[in-house]
Amino acid sequence: MQNIIEALNWRYAVKRYKITSIPEVELEQIMETIRLTPTSLGLQPFKVIRIESPEKREEIKSIFNNQPQSVEASHILVFAAFTELTDSQIDEYINRISQTRNKPIQELEGFKRNIHNFTKSMSATEFIDWAKKQTYIALGMAMSSAAMLRVDSTPMEGFKHDLLDDYLNLSAQKLTSSVVLAIGKRDSAIDILASAPKVRKTADEMFEVI
Repeated sequence: MQNIIEALNWRYAVKRYKITSIPEVELEQIMETIRLTPTSLGLQPFKVIRIESPEKREEIKSIFNNQPQSVEASHILVFAAFTELTDSQIDEYINRISQTRNKPIQELEGFKRNIHNFTKSMSATEFIDWAKKQTYIALGMAMSSAAMLRVDSTPMEGFKHDLLDDYLNLSAQKLTSSVVLAIGKRDSAIDILASAPKVRKTADEMFEVI
């Protein structure tokens, strides 16, 4: 397998895709990468909605301001952040730790209190902001994983969040759309950026050692 630097030099934010599906094995590896993404306190405060149906994507094309990636890509992944964390969700997480690590619930009471105190100390706006930050960790992991597999991707923020939330009925699930990732295979014949050199700051400009 290629190294990560080669993969990241190969990838770019694809503007035009071939209308074809990527292999299921590659899709599942990208989804598993998202599932394994590290998050604050391990809470994974988001859900990913995978939109595959061409008909549904045509319906929401205008929500994505008619960007071609929304209908041309193999899959559209919507990262939806929690808008709140309930006591039952915290209990579910603590039980999962207990079962997975064969650890008595009583030994996790302190950690449970820490989670409760941390999440309840935030305002509703602060909590959503925190949850959305977790989706961006997963987004980066997914793009890196896709690049390693030679699967193209495009992170997308240019969409109408409220309309997408309504279309996917996210509010009823106590979720809100954060960011979207299109994945598929680039169409180099019509994507003007396919052969364009990557533009980045130099290491000296980017990094400071103190």
